[in-house]
Amino acid sequence: MRCILFGCIFIFLSSCSVTSRTAIDGERGGRQAYNSVIQRTTQEEMLLNIVRLRYCDTPFFLNISNVTNQFTWSKKGSALLSIPGFNNENPATLGGEAFWQNQPTIQYTPLEGQAFASQLMQPIDLRIIQQLIYTGWDVRRVMHLLVQSFDDIPNIFYTSSLIPERAPSYKKFGEVAELLQYFQSLGKLQIGVLYRPTSNALEGKEVANILQLSFPTDDPKSAELCKLLTGIEKRNKRYVIDMQLGFDEQAEIGIWPRSLLGCMYYLSLGVQVPAYDESIVPTTSDDNGDSFDWSQVLGNLITIHSSRFRPKNPCLAVQYRSTWFYIADCDVTSKKTFVLLSQIYNLQAAESQSPPPLLSIPLGGGK
Repeated sequence: MRCILFGCIFIFLSSCSVTSRTAIDGERGGRQAYNSVIQRTTQEEMLLNIVRLRYCDTPFFLNISNVTNQFTWSKKGSALLSIPGFNNENPATLGGEAFWQNQPTIQYTPLEGQAFASQLMQPIDLRIIQQLIYTGWDVRRVMHLLVQSFDDIPNIFYTSSLIPERAPSYKKFGEVAELLQYFQSLGKLQIGVLYRPTSNALEGKEVANILQLSFPTDDPKSAELCKLLTGIEKRNKRYVIDMQLGFDEQAEIGIWPRSLLGCMYYLSLGVQVPAYDESIVPTTSDDNGDSFDWSQVLGNLITIHSSRFRPKNPCLAVQYRSTWFYIADCDVTSKKTFVLLSQIYNLQAAESQSPPPLLSIPLGGGK
């Protein structure tokens, strides 16, 4: 009996240890749990800032600069439970106690100041536009979100700063984007970035200032695109157009990318403001003086719904001014656009000026 007793104590004490692998993979605070929560809250912060812009509120970002976690697991045996077979003259009891503790430490850094403001308002680099398209993003979505004007064709030009009071001109730009999407779907659209010296180029800094598009000449839709664009040249059985960043020699806009803040303003037009808040948000009127329906423009990009009550199983939802704003989980189009915006945010993010501190976190006994 004594052998059985000591054996039970040994098994209890030896089987309740936490390894480094358990601490990392554990569901109660392992790497996957933190990864999922940080990803979700980062997306919620972006959605909240888009809604804020629709209400003419100031966006604000918090960066998670550091995450540390310490796991503690303790156990001990104690006299708690009487063991059958022992009497008062020879008492024996068996018991145990286990204790698990998870101590996370998360450091937040407010993103503010001149450097971050410049990051938000700096026009998107032409190389980012090229890279996004080459990595598989559809050119129509990229053009609508990132480009404010193309070949002097406006794409809701004034939304980078304010919600326009009058209905914008956008249909011609949409036709160009659709035709470029057509050639991309056939694998016949080529996009390049050129560097040409300019009189106002920053000293010692190479600036991508030409976006070059090329499409075939033997397709019937090529003629349609040529009618919409100017300055197209024919080279080796392909049409080529060079879009200069900013103003060209004729004082016309070649390509004018939006800033990250401009992209967020643009997508804020897709927020469906509840009727009880319509009087406190900017409105846009059509030619008849009626309220302009922004879903005509943003319907193929993003739709952010609103509800008095928390939606069931949304893709993403935040509460603002006692109203829930959310992206429906079945809305694949909106989810794609939101992922694209998140990638642009990461690409535009300023690099850290100093490396984070190296920390040693005890994880208990490991194998």
